[in-house]
Amino acid sequence: MSVGSPAARRSPLRRFGWPAARVVVIGAVAALAVWRVDWDALSGAFRLENTWMLVVAFLANFASVLLKGLAWKGVVDGLPTLKHPTRFRDLFSPLMVGFLFNTVLAARLGEIAKVLLARRRLARRGESVPTTVLLGTVVVENLVSTVAWVLLVFGIGIFLPLPSYAWIITTVLGTVCLTILLVALLRSPGRQLPPWLNTGPLWARATRAVHRLWGAVRESHLALRDPRRMAKVAIPSFGTWLAQWAGIYATLQAFGLEQVGWGGAGLLLVTVTLAQTFPVLPGNLVVFQAAAVVPLTASYGVSAADALAFSIVLQATEAAVGVAVGFVFLLIEGVGFRELRREAEEEEREIEAAEQTADTLAGP
Repeated sequence: MSVGSPAARRSPLRRFGWPAARVVVIGAVAALAVWRVDWDALSGAFRLENTWMLVVAFLANFASVLLKGLAWKGVVDGLPTLKHPTRFRDLFSPLMVGFLFNTVLAARLGEIAKVLLARRRLARRGESVPTTVLLGTVVVENLVSTVAWVLLVFGIGIFLPLPSYAWIITTVLGTVCLTILLVALLRSPGRQLPPWLNTGPLWARATRAVHRLWGAVRESHLALRDPRRMAKVAIPSFGTWLAQWAGIYATLQAFGLEQVGWGGAGLLLVTVTLAQTFPVLPGNLVVFQAAAVVPLTASYGVSAADALAFSIVLQATEAAVGVAVGFVFLLIEGVGFRELRREAEEEEREIEAAEQTADTLAGP
């Protein structure tokens, strides 16, 4: 690889930037924990009022993953190049392996890993779907899922009290995702971008960035113009968040934190989801805890020790689905963790190199 290649130019960031960011995050959250947590009380905070509610939480999280698989299937089945509808098991197994990767690794390699496995399974059935197109279906499913998340949070906020920052964050994120979806659905199939996004020299770099997003979702979003197809994606996506909300509430009940209630579970759905959007550490440890501890202590008067114990168990119930079930499906796929990780990293480098080369050729 030449020194001036795109992958080589990114190596200093990969080697020094992300590790430094992780150290800063760990240090900041650790300092907050030392300052706020009564460590003598922490061991006693792990007592459970209702162990069966943890079983309910685990089942709710598993149901959430099942529904997410149905939503992804709805997008993939809408691809115009697909000869026959996919089988749910052809996508669910890769989805679970992707959750495993995203749980134990800091990077989002799970998204690429599940796409690689899905492509192989589809190829066995005579369906040739490029990796980039399948990545586009992941992008579209995540966009629809985010809009569904926003609608659920708004619904929670109408009937249950939510702090103002939850409204602001949800509104901003929802507006961005909804705008992308609407513009994508309304654009002419013969155009890469709407005219208002492709004019003026000041828009040059921004246009290329949006163009890459359009390339990812080009074949995936067109089928969503059909209301029935959109329903097959939107309804499971909404159900995914309902199940996660129920899982958080069940975990609160297991710890006897009834005073937090459904409204507090909705607030945690906002903060924890945002924390998981930006993976900094494997499994997003520490960041996940901060996202749960801060709202519980600041808005509901829960002690720092009780909140920390709750956050650890909450993440454990969610991680158990990704690790335990994901590992079983990894064995079913007949591929080693290291081997699949290496393939996913190579695929990621190829995608990044292609984007860097496109930017170089396009000029300033």
